[in-house]
Amino acid sequence: MSPSLHLVRHAVPFTGYPYRGEAMACNLCGGTGTLVVAETDRRLKRLRSVACTECGLIRTDPMPTQAELGAYYASAYRAAYQFALGKRPPRHHLNRSRREAAFRADLLAPALRPGARVLDFGSGSGEFLAAARERGATVTGVEPGLSYAAFAREEHGARVLDRLDALAPDEIFDVVTVHHVLEHLRDPVDTLERLAARLAPGGVLYAAVPNMAATGKPPHERFHFAHVHGFVRETLDRAAARAGLAPHPEYWREDTTAVYRRDPAAARAPARTDLARALAAALAPVSPGAYIASGAWLRPMIRRNAKAIRDTFASR
Repeated sequence: MSPSLHLVRHAVPFTGYPYRGEAMACNLCGGTGTLVVAETDRRLKRLRSVACTECGLIRTDPMPTQAELGAYYASAYRAAYQFALGKRPPRHHLNRSRREAAFRADLLAPALRPGARVLDFGSGSGEFLAAARERGATVTGVEPGLSYAAFAREEHGARVLDRLDALAPDEIFDVVTVHHVLEHLRDPVDTLERLAARLAPGGVLYAAVPNMAATGKPPHERFHFAHVHGFVRETLDRAAARAGLAPHPEYWREDTTAVYRRDPAAARAPARTDLARALAAALAPVSPGAYIASGAWLRPMIRRNAKAIRDTFASR
């Protein structure tokens, strides 16, 4: 399929996405029992999402294969969700990324001391790498997106690798960050374990994912094809616990934005077995026809477009 056709098929509402996928067990607990929590995504396209009945982690079902996800990110993702039509990141993305990077650097200020070793997994166009280096840290990024990684190297002079395995086996870091990346992965919990293994003694790991329990928007607005997993506070903390991590009491957190530290007792955290039912009730789907007829889609559309316009014309 040509890249342009691939992009079009990802944009047409009321249709399914161009993939077949495969059945997968829960990446958090290995369970196979599920409850359906959504049949439609924010673009009014057909997309089935389920919650694991054992732990509550949400995933796309069927799960796109690694090859299908690779084709999507190569042909559709940047254009469809960031309006990036060229090799250079668009201005609104850069402005938004700079604001987020400044917030993250401020949050992690106690750990971003001069000489601190920082790893940003999913470093994108490199704004957080630049913010951390301004505080005296030595920075490394991991970014598989070739154009954004190249921009980070050229614009910020950052060391950016294309995969986690490209790090030297003995490389460890005082600060590891993963910002709105885990939800894109087929194996987010396994990846979090690999990142935790890179922490130096006393190090901290910052993780942020969209909160599927967030209020203030229609349930199906919380789903789209790029996010093949969905977290709430409980499942993010349980994923961290499986990696031997627990929330750090000295850092601010907001639901699914948290700073963790090593804790040998973390793996004993109990699972909430009623979470899938609670999520299924909270995310009860609305039919696309009823949603369009209600006019409720206007406000989210205007809000998203207004943010893009604001960030395009904002000063640095």
